Amino acid sequence: MFQKNERIGILGPNGCGKTTLLKVITGDIDPDSGSLKKGINTHFSYFTQTLEELPPEKRVFEYISDYADNIRTKDGVLHSATEMLERFLFDGKHQQSKIKSLSGGEKKRLYLLKSLMFGANFVILDEPTNDLDLQTLEILEDYLDNFNGCVLVVSHDRYFLDRVVDSLFIFEPDRVHKFAGNYSDYLLVKRYQKATENEKKKETPVVREEKKSTKLSFKFVRELETIHTRIDEVEKELETISETIQTKASELSAVDFKEMDLKNKALEEEMDRLLMRWEEIESM
Repeated sequence: MFQKNERIGILGPNGCGKTTLLKVITGDIDPDSGSLKKGINTHFSYFTQTLEELPPEKRVFEYISDYADNIRTKDGVLHSATEMLERFLFDGKHQQSKIKSLSGGEKKRLYLLKSLMFGANFVILDEPTNDLDLQTLEILEDYLDNFNGCVLVVSHDRYFLDRVVDSLFIFEPDRVHKFAGNYSDYLLVKRYQKATENEKKKETPVVREEKKSTKLSFKFVRELETIHTRIDEVEKELETISETIQTKASELSAVDFKEMDLKNKALEEEMDRLLMRWEEIESM
């Protein structure tokens, strides 16, 4: 279920069904199982990797004005078709050009304008950064910043996803799970999980031999006891952080991840200091 104004990116390997999901959502194909319920006032705008056929003999202005002479944006301002075309880099001369004379990039920009502008409150973008030039992408990002509706994006472009979405659908071999955060947050969690796994592989059991402390002063004996206790506490805190990240990632915000990362680093530094001091005292 999509919430109001939700912005979701979709990640997964090629062939895992990302585009199929988009087509099921828009009603282009039927699901193999289950059902899809579309909101009464939901209107999709679907920008696909395959450009639809544009009428070659029509002029640019006519193509847009056929849909509407005026367009009301989310700020409540009514814009003419001419103004919106200028916003998408079609000046007066280009507006009078026939579509067949446009370059491939200009046709995609015109198609994007038509796809976004007319009544849609649920925008679906399938790998937009593969087909759009940098200028058009900047226009798209600016538009989506002020878009009042749902956004669903399939992309592997980290910077575009960081700018546009707030959460992710992650396609895995046996499931699809939701991740609360952008692409950078997801990569941070993956790096942390991999580092944790590597550390566990390298870890060897630490045998804490009970040494006679008769040669140590009472002060050092007490310090050793305190160090042992604190090491156990730090180990438990590190395990708790690791388990939280792995089991509750979808419930955590970007701020939560940063706070946990800082706490984890501080605990690891404390552990290093404790072990170093322990070795110093044991060597006496």
